[in-house]
Amino acid sequence: MSSSPAAPDRAPARAPKALTALGARAGRFARAHRALTALIAGLVLALALALGDLGLLAHRIRHMPVAMPHHASALAAGDATVPYEGETWLIIGTDSRLSVPGGPDRYGDASGDRAGARADVVVLLQPGPGAPRATVLPRDLTLRVGALHHERLTTSYLKGPQSTVDLLCSALGVPTTHLVTVDMAGFASIVDAVGGLTLDFPEPIRDERAGLDIPTAGTRTLSGIDALALVRSRHPQILRDGQWTALSETEGAQRRSESTGLVMSALMTALAQKSSTPWGARSLARAVAGTLTTDEGTGLVDLARLGWDLAAGIEDSQGLEVTTVPAPTVGDGFIALPTPQTYSALSARGYAPGTCSP
Repeated sequence: MSSSPAAPDRAPARAPKALTALGARAGRFARAHRALTALIAGLVLALALALGDLGLLAHRIRHMPVAMPHHASALAAGDATVPYEGETWLIIGTDSRLSVPGGPDRYGDASGDRAGARADVVVLLQPGPGAPRATVLPRDLTLRVGALHHERLTTSYLKGPQSTVDLLCSALGVPTTHLVTVDMAGFASIVDAVGGLTLDFPEPIRDERAGLDIPTAGTRTLSGIDALALVRSRHPQILRDGQWTALSETEGAQRRSESTGLVMSALMTALAQKSSTPWGARSLARAVAGTLTTDEGTGLVDLARLGWDLAAGIEDSQGLEVTTVPAPTVGDGFIALPTPQTYSALSARGYAPGTCSP
């Protein structure tokens, strides 16, 4: 029998183009999945490490007993102010001499022995709703307590934080929901933890008593002790037309409040940026936890939530909205009485006398 002709050679079978494209997409998906898995694993690891520190960090935060005030049920008749509905964090920087950064010689005559701790910096922080806002109050703001007595904001803290919280409530209508205090050394270490603060100085400024020395105008990154010197400066001198000129008490107090606002804005932005990653947040938490004292109702979770709210708000609004409350000093003394402008600035933030009860 004759054999059948051999079958012609055939080219290897080719997969349809659709299947080839599907395979390519599958490969890209697999690579993306592996990358996402690695990212999630890294985040989980960072979170696990942070949670491992949770007990230690929470233990490092000091607490003090403070009874928080409440919003009054209704506004005073004829007052058009709408009470602020969010949280008010009262941030107080104290001038405690228990640990002075840079040593006592850093602050010249200002480091003399004084008992107790005064409220050196007073800021009302509103993380939301809306853009985060900070309101800087003059430390020498002098408010009525009862019918015949007046109290400076800074010295009210000598009687304890409850006195300051109650004074802000009864005299200005500020209902504190959280209280955070930090002393001079703690403030300096927080600034150093975020890598310093970059500020623009329109003119050279110095204050020997505060240890402040900015010899040239322009942009400068301040260390912790330099930022502290700036917000504590009470007797600044400005270099104008080649001459160092001392500012009056009123000008010095105004400059101090403005500087505090600038420093707070830069610090809050730096804190938000630092805490935007798990590893940054963990590093920052370790550096900051031991420097803070809060009311007993404020813990590590509240502070973390504040950081997240600020980070989100600052990113959305491109910064922290800072207001310096005006209150001129009387003569060249340390008394700053509230004016209509004082109450107007606070009203814009949702605070008004008669809307809060201690």
